Amino acid sequence: MGACLIEHLRQVEDFRTSDGRRHPLWLVLLFVIMGTMSGYVGYRAWGDFVKQHRRVLIKIFEIQKHGVPSYSTIRRIAMGVDFDKLVTKFNHWAQNYV
Repeated sequence: MGACLIEHLRQVEDFRTSDGRRHPLWLVLLFVIMGTMSGYVGYRAWGDFVKQHRRVLIKIFEIQKHGVPSYSTIRRIAMGVDFDKLVTKFNHWAQNYV
């Protein structure tokens, strides 16, 4: 069986400087995917998804120091990530389950 989605998302290159990395890139991307799969579309909606489910997300992913990412963090990451590389990683993962 192939690697889990998180392992694939960890392979997406982080474009941020080391100063701007409060939240792991893979985690924010996973929240965007989870939000989208739950019907939340767009920066504000993804922020709402994370905010609405923050307690469960913090518990499941054992987030401690900075809590869940804000809407503006999600927006910055979604705008800056190399979408083609992200899609390639996601599709590679998804092919194992189709």
